[in-house]
Amino acid sequence: MKIGKVIFAATLALLGGSAASAAEYELKMSLMFPPTHFIQTRAMEPWAKMIEQKTNGRVHFTIFSAGSALGDATKQFDQVRSGVVDVAVSIPAIPRGRHPRTTLMELPFTIKSSKAGTLALMDLYDKYLKADFPGTVMLNMTITEPSAVHTKQPITDLDQLKGVRVRAPTPSVTAMLNAIGATPVGMPPTQIYESAERGVIDGNVMPWGPVGAFKLYEVFHNHLNARIDAVTMYTLMNENRYKSLPPDIRKVIDDSRPFLVDIWTKLWKETDDAAIETARKAGNKIVDLPDARRDEWRVKMKPVVDQYIAEQSKTVPNSREIYDAMVATLKKYE
Repeated sequence: MKIGKVIFAATLALLGGSAASAAEYELKMSLMFPPTHFIQTRAMEPWAKMIEQKTNGRVHFTIFSAGSALGDATKQFDQVRSGVVDVAVSIPAIPRGRHPRTTLMELPFTIKSSKAGTLALMDLYDKYLKADFPGTVMLNMTITEPSAVHTKQPITDLDQLKGVRVRAPTPSVTAMLNAIGATPVGMPPTQIYESAERGVIDGNVMPWGPVGAFKLYEVFHNHLNARIDAVTMYTLMNENRYKSLPPDIRKVIDDSRPFLVDIWTKLWKETDDAAIETARKAGNKIVDLPDARRDEWRVKMKPVVDQYIAEQSKTVPNSREIYDAMVATLKKYE
């Protein structure tokens, strides 16, 4: 009998504890990144916990990462727009062509640093970029540090990519590689390592962070810090869900934006530096493209950039205006 009372009391305690801990607002967040990725562990989990704490537990987040039913990279925007999830974190370049205004920031030799790019994107959002994300509320836009070229054979300049099969992350980089005389190959990051091992590709254009995350320094032993392009990323909330929240909770979410700006600009630099150090310790050769030479390449690639903008203008008529505004705003922060 005593045992039965103990079990009954424990059951009541568990039920009571569960009821007490139930949040008033349960929010679902989806990411295209694995649960061990720094984007989840060092950015979005701390952000979610901060929101939970500042709302005194009235809000609770459940995170769905890559590999889960809601972690498909190609579906992040559709999920948050339709309300399948409340918050989504992904990159505008996936799927290609969905967010044409935002990805203009990714054109070759446009940005010099993540911090300047991130601040510029947020400045430009309301006037120029909002049309890319209907049905949502933008919590944060950010952009990585500019990419390097990672190759099997040593190179000291981009013209040495002529005839080399290089993985290209975006249509604009594909156009740049074609102009140089390289052979661009499109593929997702998860296929790069095996493709390099099999000889399908001999080079890769990518920021340093993913090179570290995917251990690509093991297959590419030479690196040219050319600071070519960067990758934008968004943190979006479903507009109807946002509006349904009480004003005090919306204010907590709104006030969290500086946290996201700060954490992203910090993490992009930290993870790049860590990957560079890992490659250096592995004995890889790292070459920095001089600023003057980078400027020369920016001039050389102007026809590629202009052609890309002209193509985009067929569907987004003010593409040139947007890009010029990006360049002008970047100068304010660089």
